[in-house]
Amino acid sequence: MNILNRKLFTVLKMLLFLGVTLFSVQSYAQLDSEHYLPPLKQVSNNQGIVQQAVYFSTPETTPFSIEIYRGTSTTPLLTITGLSKGNGKIFDNSNGLGNGDNNITLLTNANTGKVLTNAGLRIISPSGKKFYVNYRGRSSAQAGSLTSKGSKAKGVDFRWGGIPNRARNTNLTTSLGMMATEDGTVVTVSGYDPNCKFRLGTARGGITADSQTITLNKGETFVLEAAKNETTANIDGWLGSKIHATKPIVISNGGLNVGIRSTSGNRDVGIDQPVGVASLGREYVFVRGLGSNETEFPIIVATQNNTDVFAGNTKIGTINDGDYIEIPGSYYSSGNAGASMFVTTSKEVYAYQCLQGATNKIQTIGMNFIAPVNCLLPNLMDEISDIDKIAGANSNISAITIIASSLTADANIVVRENGVRVALPTPTVPAGTSDWKTF
Repeated sequence: MNILNRKLFTVLKMLLFLGVTLFSVQSYAQLDSEHYLPPLKQVSNNQGIVQQAVYFSTPETTPFSIEIYRGTSTTPLLTITGLSKGNGKIFDNSNGLGNGDNNITLLTNANTGKVLTNAGLRIISPSGKKFYVNYRGRSSAQAGSLTSKGSKAKGVDFRWGGIPNRARNTNLTTSLGMMATEDGTVVTVSGYDPNCKFRLGTARGGITADSQTITLNKGETFVLEAAKNETTANIDGWLGSKIHATKPIVISNGGLNVGIRSTSGNRDVGIDQPVGVASLGREYVFVRGLGSNETEFPIIVATQNNTDVFAGNTKIGTINDGDYIEIPGSYYSSGNAGASMFVTTSKEVYAYQCLQGATNKIQTIGMNFIAPVNCLLPNLMDEISDIDKIAGANSNISAITIIASSLTADANIVVRENGVRVALPTPTVPAGTSDWKTF
């Protein structure tokens, strides 16, 4: 579908970490002086994403420079000057990123399943000033975005997350990108369905071992790709796989493309960057997009055995480490966009969200990694630039979602667009809690 009708999904994805609380603490989400973007894999060149851009913004009023490094290089691929509040910057095809399978953010078949020294990005501020990083990509039919989590993205234990890839189409695949932050890092990926097959160069199912052990030095990357049509296990057998590293790494994961209806070829981009297990929680709030219950649902991935999962006050089920459960969209407070859902678990979990960006269009699904609602949520997000653009394309739809402490007066929650205060809608309180409200 036309990219200009897709923007709601992308902006929902960018800003889902905007939480307003009474706590004055370091932001859980994106604001940092160092960011990592491991590469991912689309099923074939230009089938999910063609045009790409990395957007930079900051609350800092004094201009500063950022340096972009590719892979293990110690020489910047690009130095961007003059980043400041109200003066966001972009890295795209015009200044070195490249389109399609550029072997920086998206890999070719030949480079998948192999240790690479020249893929992925590390972006730093030499002055130590903090900034946001958001990757956005599109083609004529698909679009998606991924928000860097800064230093919070670093960890030694993860679980592979995403949406089960159930659609009927040749252009469906799921990938896991990993990037080392220190030399001599040994990464083990295990716990996936033994019938899963991953790409090794031009061999789509060339990796068949029941676990993977990869040694990486700082800046090196490795991508696992599970093409949906290679084997039925690749639909969801990778979901919940354990990723353990001897030293901190950063991962990104998701589908390029992913579809949820088994009788349909409709698909879209659903990718994001999670945090490590150590930064997870037990309480989550979800905000509904523009879809039906078929496309609007949380995905909960356990990190420990005997994890009970509740939506509101209703027990949904019990799952073990590496297992996942989908919570039906009927547990949202209503079937309308902006409805909310409160999910609690007995142990720490990963939470992902499938949502839809345009009414009655299943081909506009996307995915968010959801942060837990706790004292780590930020009390300020200032600012996100070019909210109406996806890699050069303008949009006629944009939206944000806000999760706020119920103790925060509505009057104290301020949203401004181009300096003009925006009126808030009536808040929604998710069932099962009086602690949170959403807008």
